[in-house]
Amino acid sequence: MKKRAVIINGAIRINGNTDSLVTGIIEGASETDLEINVVILRELNVGNCIGCYHCLPKSSCSTEDDMTKLREYMESSQLLIFASPLYWCGVTGLMKTFIDRLFFYYHPETKPWISGKKAIIITPMNQKNVVYESETLVHFYARLLNCLEIKDIDMFFSVRL
Repeated sequence: MKKRAVIINGAIRINGNTDSLVTGIIEGASETDLEINVVILRELNVGNCIGCYHCLPKSSCSTEDDMTKLREYMESSQLLIFASPLYWCGVTGLMKTFIDRLFFYYHPETKPWISGKKAIIITPMNQKNVVYESETLVHFYARLLNCLEIKDIDMFFSVRL
């Protein structure tokens, strides 16, 4: 079985630092047997979670948008790569909206569809004190991945000043 990864790119700027890092990952993976799907959130229609809890009893989302395809990519991949620049101690609004929609997997029927997968976090940032500036983000991702029973492989911070 071919190994699959999905990169979820939450950057807002086209050809910015996050896009450059994602391109590097794709180029590096071309030397392997890893199949990569790249999702660029700024090019998709992913609406806000409206907190209706439709997903809990129904195992489906009441909002019909591009998140359906994103879930297919995630469920068929062994590795999830979250790429978003650091914006005010957190991810971009695009990435946060996507992450909020992962609540879909936070119950017994759908959690097995994503639990056990591995994740890598890629975060370009424009800060001198990486540890201090990324502390909130590190805790945010740790809690998210723990709740979804996804294994955090590593977090990478790319600093450009």
